[in-house]
Order: sequence, then C-alpha cells, then structure tokens
Amino acid sequence: MDYRAIGDTDLHPSVLGLGTSRLTSVSSGLPRRQALALIAAAADQGINFIDTADIYGQGDSEAIIGEAIKGARDRFILATKIGYRFSERSRLFIKAMPLLKRALRPFKHARRLVATVRNNALTANIIKQDFSPSYLATAIDNSLRRLRTDYVDIVYLHDVASGFEESEGLFEALSTIQRSGKVRYFGISAEQDDALKIACSNQTLRVVQTDLHPLRPRSMFASIEAAGKGIVVNKVFSRGREAVMDAFARRYGITARHALLGYAIRQPYVSSVLTGTTSRDHLKENIACIYSAKRLPYDELDD
Repeated sequence: MDYRAIGDTDLHPSVLGLGTSRLTSVSSGLPRRQALALIAAAADQGINFIDTADIYGQGDSEAIIGEAIKGARDRFILATKIGYRFSERSRLFIKAMPLLKRALRPFKHARRLVATVRNNALTANIIKQDFSPSYLATAIDNSLRRLRTDYVDIVYLHDVASGFEESEGLFEALSTIQRSGKVRYFGISAEQDDALKIACSNQTLRVVQTDLHPLRPRSMFASIEAAGKGIVVNKVFSRGREAVMDAFARRYGITARHALLGYAIRQPYVSSVLTGTTSRDHLKENIACIYSAKRLPYDELDD
C-alpha cells in the first residue's frame, strides 16, 4: 500500500481510502458482523484511512467504525462529515429506519428507491443543512461518541455550496472546536469550484473532498495544491468520456471502473481516493488498481 501526505498536514493516509456511505445504508448495507469484517479486511491490506459522515445510516456508519477500530484507534486516520440534520417532520422516518433496512434489502430495486428518496430529501424537508455554531458543536460531540474516540483527524463541512462561508460565526466556531482537541483538521466536501476557491484562501480549512474525472480542468486542483491544501477524491466517473475510457480499458485489458479508479490514483496532487464497497472481492480489485496504475499510460487520457 502507498501512503501520501494530505497537503501540508502531518497526516499520511493510504492512497486508497475506505468510503462507508453504503456500509449501513437502507438498501445495500451489510449486517453488523459482515461490516466489521470488511473494515478489518481493509485494514489488513494496509488501508488506514476511513471516511464516513454523521448522516450515513443515520449515524450507524460511525457506530460500526467505532466498534471496528476499538483498541486500535491510533492505526487509523478517521474523517467524518457534518452539516446535515434531520428535520422535526422526519422523526417517524428515523424511527422506522431499522425496520426499513430489514424490509428493503432483499428487493432488487431497493437501492433505486432509496436513492430517489435521498435525492428529494432536501426539497421534502426531511433533512436540511445547518452550519450554525451550536449545531456543529453538538454534531461533533455526537460523532465522537459513536466513533468511540476523543478526536477525529478530519471533519468536513458536508456538501457545501457557494456562499457557505457567510454562515454567521462559522469559522470562529471551527477554531474553538479545533483548539479543544476534538478535531485535528477541518475541510469541506464540495463539487462547485466557487466553494473550493474559498478553501484555498481560508486558513481553517486544510482539506477538500471533491470529485475527479478526465474532463475536469486541472487548474482548480493546481490552485488547491499551491495553497497547501490536501485533496481527497470521493467520486470517480468520466462525465461524457465513457467511450474514451472504455476504449482505454479494452486496450489494456482492464475494466472501465478499474481505468477510472487508476486515473484518479495516478494524479500526483491527489492524497487519497475513496472507494465505497460492501464486497471484499471489490475491495481486492480496488487495491489491485494501485499497482496497475503505476504501469499504465494514463497520460493518454489528458490529450
């Protein structure tokens, strides 16, 4: 396993990180024992970077991770995301979640149904974003409790959009939390370049989590890197270059998924690439990408 620095921090995560958005999801989550075994398998392969969010599985993802790393906290770099919270009208939905998980998992189209609900959750006022100082402080304490730790290495503001920096008292609150020792570094997860530019110029934000694909201009990444910020990739897809990626994959005898992951790993400005899986076989395939990425001519995709 290879390890890279995250910007100018002292963190050195594995180049392949374990994303856990699906680990305890309603439609595709794993039973507790299998989820623990998957995290253990990742650790055995040298993965020391685990990424989650307090909203994943309504906190269940953090709880599973906390159980999995009990007694071995210092071996891992933990990152979580905060900023979403359930509204008052969603209380019944939350209470029904354990039953829904058991009922929906056997069904073929359960994931599509859940994705539709999730995508409409904001407009339906099931969840909403909240970056107020009081909520952030509470959210971090709750995450620490579920993760069974007294500090988190990275906390991201979850899915920020342009203008997030205008939230009253936001950065003062983050600085206070950081001084308390509960969070080592703060960052943002974002897709919009306007939001990423804020991170470049803000001293409190040290890491960005964003998507990467061959069509995305390198200029934004160059600016982030020049500012000393770490770049963690959370989505790997081609956005219109499927034919090119498929041809590249066929030419070198790999799958298109393998090609996309290898492309992201190959970029020198990327600290770590997150891959979410519930399959140990897929985990092994992802790890194999690290080694093939070193020998394949990914520079062809930049032409």
